[in-house]
Amino acid sequence: MALTLVVSAVVFATVSFHALRTQHENNMMLIARTVSYSVVASLMFGDREAANEILKDDDIIRRENLCDITIRAADGSLFAHIGDLCGGSIDRMADAIARIAFFDDTTRIDIIRDEQYLGVVEIKSDGSVFASFLRQKLVVFITCLILAVLAARLPARWMEQRFAAELAALASMARAARLERNFTRRLPSFEIAEFNSLGQDLNALFSEIQARNAELQLRQSQLEIFNSTLSRMSMRDPLTGLANRTCFNEQLEKTLEKAHAAQSKIGVLYIDNDHFKEVNDSYGHAAGDALLVNIGHRLSGAVRESDLVARLGGDEFAILLAPVSSEDDLRHVANKILAATARKLRLIERVDIEVGLSIGMALFPDQANDSVALLRAADHAMYRAKRLGRGRACLYDPSVDVSLEET
Repeated sequence: MALTLVVSAVVFATVSFHALRTQHENNMMLIARTVSYSVVASLMFGDREAANEILKDDDIIRRENLCDITIRAADGSLFAHIGDLCGGSIDRMADAIARIAFFDDTTRIDIIRDEQYLGVVEIKSDGSVFASFLRQKLVVFITCLILAVLAARLPARWMEQRFAAELAALASMARAARLERNFTRRLPSFEIAEFNSLGQDLNALFSEIQARNAELQLRQSQLEIFNSTLSRMSMRDPLTGLANRTCFNEQLEKTLEKAHAAQSKIGVLYIDNDHFKEVNDSYGHAAGDALLVNIGHRLSGAVRESDLVARLGGDEFAILLAPVSSEDDLRHVANKILAATARKLRLIERVDIEVGLSIGMALFPDQANDSVALLRAADHAMYRAKRLGRGRACLYDPSVDVSLEET
């Protein structure tokens, strides 16, 4: 209702203003024509005084609220003029209002006699008619506005309270979701239909987000388990379950860094099976795999939990001993391994084979300063053990093993 009153007042004022403006422009055009007819003779005879006397007709100026009248000759020069009639504050205000109302307050009309152009008449209105109109309509508009405010105040206050309460509930839920990542809250039913629809949509959205979060958490947990499994598998030998070459090399590098910083010693044992090819050729690959698994178990049982046993590939194994105090520690572990593998292994029914190992030993930093050199030294020592008859352990000796490598 209040909006209807205001809109009606604005529309009525706009239509009235447009009609008044059209009427005023037509009236100014008639006055300009009248003045042009009055000064034709003066222009033809060049009588400026007569033209000025016509323009000074107080009755025309007072009746029509004119502010300025100018007559210009055909060459554009000023012929007659009367002005400065809007000098009062009221006149200036009326003129300003007229300009704000986009009213072109100057009317121009050509003075023509027998198709001869004699000059032009310029008439300027003081805009008082628009000022009076705007004052009247302003009173009407203010009255309508006051009535509209009074009519809308009570329901507006009631609506404001409802809006505030329901917006606060929406804001609280949104804040909890944004800051606390809490999607468990749900909104109650609202009295305002739009807010109630929005609240139901948010409840449905939060339910979906909560379900998606639970699903994502489950997937993330499964991925973590899968990645952990893959990581372990990438570092483990699939047959024996021991560390593979990659895992052994990484652990050897880390252990060497710690040993170098602590100025301690570590040892590496390089182990090769003496009869693996014969087992594969005689009994098949399944028997060879069983032999490798059994050797892995025996090697793991002969060392400490802190030591690392790895299968490097084929029938080759390696053991990282850290820390150790001297070469005697390496010999002690090698003897334990040889003793553990001295027992025969039954692969198939009524078939027992001997498990023979050749072991090469190298000590850091006495015989090598980096991982590559340390592993190579143990490998050279292992080949010397094979040449000496297998089933034994040899410590790396640069003078002997280098000469063997050259031959």
